[in-house]
Amino acid sequence: MRTFKKGNRVRILILLLLIGVYGNAQQPDSICGRKVIYDGSGKILSWFSPEIPGAGYDHVIKLASEFLLETPIEPQTGLPMYFVTCCFKGPHMTPDKSFEARRWIHNPACVFAGSVESFAVQYYAYTGDRRYIQMVREMLDYQLEHGTTPENYKWANVPYASANPFETEYYGATWWHGKRGDGYNTIEPDKVGELGYAYLKFYQITKETKYLEAAIQCADALAKNIREIKPVTSDLENYEVRIGKSPWPFRVNARTGEIFDQYSSNVLEPVKLFRELIRIKEWINLSEEKSTGYKNATEIAWNWLFGKNGPLRTFVWNGYFEDVDYDPQLANRVQITPVELAKYLTVNPEYDTNPEIHIPALLYYAVSAFKTEGMDAMNEQLWCYRPMGSHSARYASACALWYEKTGNEWFKDQAFRYLNTATYMTYDNGVVAVGPDYLASWFSDGYSDYVRHFIDVLAAVPEWAPADENHLLRSSSVIQQISYEGNKIVYTTFDGPSTEKFRLQKKPSEILFGDRKIKENSDLKEESWKWENLKTGGVLTVSYSAGSNQTKTIVL
Repeated sequence: MRTFKKGNRVRILILLLLIGVYGNAQQPDSICGRKVIYDGSGKILSWFSPEIPGAGYDHVIKLASEFLLETPIEPQTGLPMYFVTCCFKGPHMTPDKSFEARRWIHNPACVFAGSVESFAVQYYAYTGDRRYIQMVREMLDYQLEHGTTPENYKWANVPYASANPFETEYYGATWWHGKRGDGYNTIEPDKVGELGYAYLKFYQITKETKYLEAAIQCADALAKNIREIKPVTSDLENYEVRIGKSPWPFRVNARTGEIFDQYSSNVLEPVKLFRELIRIKEWINLSEEKSTGYKNATEIAWNWLFGKNGPLRTFVWNGYFEDVDYDPQLANRVQITPVELAKYLTVNPEYDTNPEIHIPALLYYAVSAFKTEGMDAMNEQLWCYRPMGSHSARYASACALWYEKTGNEWFKDQAFRYLNTATYMTYDNGVVAVGPDYLASWFSDGYSDYVRHFIDVLAAVPEWAPADENHLLRSSSVIQQISYEGNKIVYTTFDGPSTEKFRLQKKPSEILFGDRKIKENSDLKEESWKWENLKTGGVLTVSYSAGSNQTKTIVL
């Protein structure tokens, strides 16, 4: 594993002064109707049990997750609202204290992909509550049945990213065609990668081949339709040639291949799909032809990302949100793509020759360009420059991961501040507002793109996880089954070799891999486990080196 030197604190403080991270604007007295709690130094604290660092994180993700299981029904269609609309008004916004679905462009691919990560992968492993697997299965099955392009299209058998509100079939949102929404038959290739990767992860949980087939179909379409954007050598080349195109366009007609928006900086999601399919190719009998095609597409996309006309050089982070205007001049900027890239590179530094330069640069860019004045919160994008809980939580999780890697306390403090702010978007009934001045709720911003960031923070800073409970915080593998049975935690993983991190009430008495007892070893050499004492309970890290389809058991 790559290691990193701790940053120079003086240089960081100077940089913060230059970019104005600690602004002088007045801090808010309330957020989403709740009185804001500050410590003696003026640092924001969570609204729930503020005297216990991190207590609010577990509390709000429980509220949000349980609400989603009981999502209100949209009366016109009889379906849970997340199938037919992006968003709703909660009782705090309606005269009769009811739930009201909003008429706005739906973003099902983003919601359902995020739900795989937040609820099927992470919150299920955190709680052992199997209801979340069924909830996500219904989401993915609906997209496959009602939101997938026909097999005779140029982009065949791939998901539509958007849909019209209250319509039960997805085919690209047509509202204000040419301004907002993708348009009829129009897809977003980055969402093909995002949901394709989610299909693959759900296959790893369930071993149901229809999700593997869906993932491969997404990968096939992406590999077939990639464009190689070569760096230019002449300064005389015009803007469009130098910067205006990306390996996949942002918006393209799935039937004809006609391109409407040429540029999206979000090549990470397709690359994640390709790399995971290649990693497990022997288990799924992936053909060498497909594997080679995926490798070639990955190389093209990654070379562009890091190359002369890619966003790591140009910082043209543009092209993600489904309801924005067409943007041929690339005027908008988003922070979701660079911050997600920072998270990915922190976990996978082998894919970057200079992660110790790129990762802080991405985080400093995000906080300098998108921080809300007078509040530890992140604005979504230039074209919707409003503070939001999900984006504040994402930035917090990226900072927490970088703190875990480097030990740099400034990033831990950023994680603490921004995640505390994000807790205020959650009401006691589990309704999660988009942001302090945007009190409606989106299924992406309040749920599928919210919960996972809190769990990432708890894994990176486990002393913030509940001290009086047992939770799996992170695994290098997808968890297929897990149960918290009194004095035992029993689970299985997709990968035989895996590493897990738990926050436990007490040190285990033994750990088993099948019938084999795993030895304690503080260095985690080969197959072993280590224990780190905290004030109450501690952190267990266990590494399994070989074998598959065997039960893993933590005995307390």
